Amino acid sequence: MKFSKLIFLFVLCFSLTSCYEKLDFDQLDNYVYEPIFTSSLTSFTLVPGQFFNSQGVQENSIVDETRFEIFETNIVKDNVVQLDFYAEIKNEFDRDVTINIDFLDDNDREIYTFSTINVRSGELNFTYLEEIEISQNPDIVNVTKVKIEASLENTGTQMNPNSTEEFEFKSSVTAYIQTKL
Repeated sequence: MKFSKLIFLFVLCFSLTSCYEKLDFDQLDNYVYEPIFTSSLTSFTLVPGQFFNSQGVQENSIVDETRFEIFETNIVKDNVVQLDFYAEIKNEFDRDVTINIDFLDDNDREIYTFSTINVRSGELNFTYLEEIEISQNPDIVNVTKVKIEASLENTGTQMNPNSTEEFEFKSSVTAYIQTKL
């Protein structure tokens, strides 16, 4: 019996002394929604045989162009504040590889050029990060394509086209959005 009286007094005490404040819905006007989206951008694996043309002559570079659709929605295009480009690279080749990356618009005009990425021969866990502030690069929201060029170091000797060594490239883009409700 004492226990139930104690609980009753405890509940009564909290009921009578609880805080009450008017709800302030104006706080929502100042709320900034900050979602972060990460998406795979492009990935590829190259073997030495892919660097040889139909006559059996080694070419020292391969170019790949991919659609970049992150800015096709206005909510992203109008509210993105930063992009992070991240790449993981594995180079099993017996020579260095240089990667050049460009963001292009629909007319193939270069909007943004990344710093050149140099990957040493035998580097199996290379990572790269480049952060792009939209306020310093406002044209970046016009990007519709990404062009990636992989160039082999010219060592003077031809690679073995039947070799199973691989060059693997994986990349992603993280978009930081800021918008009011």
